[in-house]
Amino acid sequence: MAEDTKIMNRWLVLIGAVLIQLSLGSIYSWGVMTKQISGGLFLNEVTEVTAYIFGISLAAFAVTMIFAGKLQQKYGPRNISLLGALFIGIGTISSAFMQGNFVGLFITYGVLYGVGIGFAYVCPIATAAAWFPDKKGMINGIAVAGFGAGSFIFNFLVDIFATISVPVMYILLGIIYVITIIIGAIFMIRPPDEWLPEGFVPPKVTEESSGGMIEFSRKEMLSTKEFWMLWLSYILGCMPGLLIIGTFKDFGETVGIDPLFGVSIVLTLVGSIAALFNGLGRISWGKVADLATYKKALIMLFAIQATSVFLFYTTFVSFAYYLIMVCVIYFCFGGNLSLYPTATADLFGNKNLGQNYGIMFTAYGIAGFIQAVATQTIVLALGGYLPLYIIVGIFTVGSLVLVFLIKPPKKQ
Repeated sequence: MAEDTKIMNRWLVLIGAVLIQLSLGSIYSWGVMTKQISGGLFLNEVTEVTAYIFGISLAAFAVTMIFAGKLQQKYGPRNISLLGALFIGIGTISSAFMQGNFVGLFITYGVLYGVGIGFAYVCPIATAAAWFPDKKGMINGIAVAGFGAGSFIFNFLVDIFATISVPVMYILLGIIYVITIIIGAIFMIRPPDEWLPEGFVPPKVTEESSGGMIEFSRKEMLSTKEFWMLWLSYILGCMPGLLIIGTFKDFGETVGIDPLFGVSIVLTLVGSIAALFNGLGRISWGKVADLATYKKALIMLFAIQATSVFLFYTTFVSFAYYLIMVCVIYFCFGGNLSLYPTATADLFGNKNLGQNYGIMFTAYGIAGFIQAVATQTIVLALGGYLPLYIIVGIFTVGSLVLVFLIKPPKKQ
């Protein structure tokens, strides 16, 4: 395509990628939104019921990425980013007219909004990675850090806009989402084929990585055992972080952490501080991958995450200990989101990263949907938080073992 033949300042591409991801990261502001729409759907049941809206948005996000990766390669990342903006805008603004209508909101801010995120999410990751083969880990980290920071910004905007009215909130958010994505999409232009930064020599194949030198199509990737090992490790590695994120506040309130300052207020502050560590983890672990390969970075991450999750139940003894452990787990969780695109590129090549990572990301969708709709059910079924944290700690160990066993795949 014509748009793929231009040479431009690659740092502008990164700025565009971050802008898009900031808007998409609003998906994690749903917890704040549920408070704003309470009473308009099912009164006191609103939190439990609307968990399904958040769950379906995550599922639609992940499923759409299966197609979006291939579409952005065929029609260009700019066009597919704009398609994502269209779905997000329609879904969000239409939600303004769905108050009191659970099914309507399920479709608009659940399905349509999630589909829009799925179309737009992979474009900045694949495009930025193509422009920065010399800094893949760090650049992936910066791009997805924008996604993590989005909720930090939109949490405040949701509260501000909702003071006018909930319908106005959705309309203003929809306008902001669309404008931000359109501005970012302007810079979503792939470099020419075979383009490399000046002075950059691609790394050679090692035991951890193919160095991006061997290019796999989606079909070829799916035929390798290495893909399925990495995909399963993604599910198992994300699940602990997602479950801790979904339960840390309830756990803190249950065990009575920090009785002096008022549990609810203080634990909300913990979440805000930890969100910053989530974003920092995405950049930091990406840089570690650049220095020490994605494989060594993931093994280090999972070792720290497993230890933290196994010990998490003991944090009731001290608020400072609790805060540190929540931040450590958020820091590790953020690393998953930057290291798996890097791992996919290193093992299966940069050329088809968009469509290949679209399939890989379904692992996150599975983990996210389970967390959104089943966390409290799992806690009740297991009889408390301790069994839950032990089980998800074992999941992390499983991820570590799978990543350790992965070798560069060979074409048949």
